Amino acid sequence: MKSCLVLAAVCGLTAPAFAGGPVEPITEPVPAAEPVAPAFDWTGFYVGVSAVSGEFNDGLFDFDTSGIGIQAGYLRDLGRFVVGGELAYSSGDYGDLAPDSDWDATRVKLIGGLDAGRFLPYVFLGLTDYNVNQATPFSDTMTNYGIGARYALGSEGKFVVGLEYLVESQDDFDDTFDADNKEVALRMDYRF
Repeated sequence: MKSCLVLAAVCGLTAPAFAGGPVEPITEPVPAAEPVAPAFDWTGFYVGVSAVSGEFNDGLFDFDTSGIGIQAGYLRDLGRFVVGGELAYSSGDYGDLAPDSDWDATRVKLIGGLDAGRFLPYVFLGLTDYNVNQATPFSDTMTNYGIGARYALGSEGKFVVGLEYLVESQDDFDDTFDADNKEVALRMDYRF
């Protein structure tokens, strides 16, 4: 009889465990997803400086050129594409071949590029007011075009480094000679 009582007591104690409703499964907490960083936005104004090196051909001689420049512009980020405009001024000399001559150029460019995050490859097209400064000065307007690439530095991307290749040409420059100018510019810009 004692064994029956013990068996009944054990069954009575375990019965509530079998008779309950649905049992909630134990789940481990899921870590929160990391927030996605917003895409880099190229929209805004910028100003900068550049170091220029190139070659100017007047139909007879090739002159090595070097100089410095400043630029200011505005870009608009449209999502996949970036468009904008730039006004630049640069000046320099023609090296040892023409020690008494120097040059200056004012350029207007229309820019179109591909938004690749902090990297911006682009093409441009524009006009240049080019001046050869010497005893007999020459001046004319030329078409400019070329390619370039920019990369935004730092967490906010305020500073931008760039490299640009520019070509300018004009038949009968200042009614005197055919001009052909090619330049490479190393750039540093600050974005507002």
